[in-house]
Amino acid sequence: MNQDYLAALDLGSNTFRLLLAAEADGSLSSRQVWQEIPRLSENIAAGADLAEAPKKRAWEALERFADILKVYQPKKTLAGGTMVFREAADGQAFLAEIAERFGWRTVLLSGFQEAYLSAQGVLSGLASIPDKALIFDVGGRSTELVRTEGRRIKSLVSLNAGVVGLTEEFVKHDPPRPEELAAIERRLESLLASARLPKLSREAVLVGTAGTVTTIAAMLLDMARYDGDRVNNQVISVSSAENLLREMAGMNLDARKTRAGLDPRRADVIVAGLVLVKVLARFFRRSEAVVSDKSLLEGLWLAAAGHVPLSPPSF
Repeated sequence: MNQDYLAALDLGSNTFRLLLAAEADGSLSSRQVWQEIPRLSENIAAGADLAEAPKKRAWEALERFADILKVYQPKKTLAGGTMVFREAADGQAFLAEIAERFGWRTVLLSGFQEAYLSAQGVLSGLASIPDKALIFDVGGRSTELVRTEGRRIKSLVSLNAGVVGLTEEFVKHDPPRPEELAAIERRLESLLASARLPKLSREAVLVGTAGTVTTIAAMLLDMARYDGDRVNNQVISVSSAENLLREMAGMNLDARKTRAGLDPRRADVIVAGLVLVKVLARFFRRSEAVVSDKSLLEGLWLAAAGHVPLSPPSF
């Protein structure tokens, strides 16, 4: 196989993703992406060890990725561990075990590194780079907010709130009750207020990325099969996302699993994700958002290729 391949793995709290691509003039060529949803952070408490069942699912997912990489034999593989690895008492040890078993370079990403690399991935895939933007990356246990001017990073914030954690903490009924969704809103509003984020200028563009946001776009497009090229650079209105929230919140889990554009494995957390997007848009007073199919995974690939540093430069 082509020895010019580089591989990157985004090891998220909910989703694991593998990107394999060759380098052509500083960008990605022959791009292929694989996804698994082991939900490694299932029911984890900060400072506790990872549970055995999620770890088993994670190892099975990683073995499938390893089988793919044996075929392509990339010259370099970089795996980044996110919030779940930061929270778990044995998270760093688990990453070290991954490195030992598969021979990949593994990095425990800080919240700032995760936000920075996500922004680099997003900017690499936008049809045009906004003069000013606020990029939000919704994960399973955290949400990263990056303010940019052109390709320059102006500020980074990592919020301790993601779709898995919010669902586990607040959603106790199926379908979720209005008071549960209101509790999610209050938590997010409190986190945003305490983060002391600067106000966005009127021309700043809101850009959303990662699985929750791309899933919302796919649902609004009624996709029978996910198409990242169609999703990338799609503009979604906040009002359409709010309509989708009402639709999803009125369904039970089994009904949500049949909805076009929604991976059944995300059906239990999509309501919390829609609430999160709604609150972010309201907080930043935006009526629409651009969707990016590129994010942390592409940022890690760019770091593996040496095009961006692993850690954010001073700004």
